Amino acid sequence: MILLKRLLNKIYKVGAVLFPPAKEDDIRLLRLTLGRHKIPNLPMDYVHFLNLTDGMLWNGMQFFGVHSHKRDNLGYTFPSLLEVNIDYSSRKRGQAFLVLGEVDEDLIVYSPKEKTYQLVDKIDLQPELNLPRFFDVVYLFSEELVKENIEETRK
Repeated sequence: MILLKRLLNKIYKVGAVLFPPAKEDDIRLLRLTLGRHKIPNLPMDYVHFLNLTDGMLWNGMQFFGVHSHKRDNLGYTFPSLLEVNIDYSSRKRGQAFLVLGEVDEDLIVYSPKEKTYQLVDKIDLQPELNLPRFFDVVYLFSEELVKENIEETRK
């Protein structure tokens, strides 16, 4: 969790939108509600993410949180995990994953069967990449930022 917190702090400094952390009771309620809808449950490292921020927007990447967030200045509402997953499950595609976010033309999902985070094509829902930890997903899309930060520190 320390690595993720540091990485999120770096991303925040370059313009990411991070929402206030989710409350434990709200996370618990979300987990129960996902189960009632027969949607896979939250992996623990994503719960840790929610303890740091209730969602994130940055550089074309977005991760959903417990709550939806009104973005009045931009004229839309950033959806919640529950809203997004109910939408996907209502399409009756037999989804066996939990949608956590989006980047470009891909969904970022957690597959409980493989116990991995995956990039999944939005159209055919085929996995394109498997990663073992949530941190690895965030790092993948912020690797250049981390490298630049390391190089600046060495100068």
